[in-house]
Amino acid sequence: MSEIPAVYWMIIFGFLTLMLGLVLYYVAMLLKESKDAVGDSRKIIQGLEGTMKQVDLILADVQATISTVRGTIDEVNEGVIKPIKSIGSAVSALSGFVSGIQKEKKD
Repeated sequence: MSEIPAVYWMIIFGFLTLMLGLVLYYVAMLLKESKDAVGDSRKIIQGLEGTMKQVDLILADVQATISTVRGTIDEVNEGVIKPIKSIGSAVSALSGFVSGIQKEKKD
């Protein structure tokens, strides 16, 4: 009776084999799920690449619009505001001249 019966050894080895099989099964399922996740992420990345291309096109359009508006503002500045400023400075100089003459007449 000092020996462990063979049936007990078979039960222990069977249990260990079952545990090893379950671990391998779960590793295989994990690999399968990760493969599916990688496939899904590739689809998402391809969709994002298309979205990024659209965003780049929109950004290029916005930059073109901004440069057009900037050019228009520069033209307005050159054509309207600068002449008005020069006329204003001429009127200011004339006003200073006239006020200087009037002060001389009063003195």
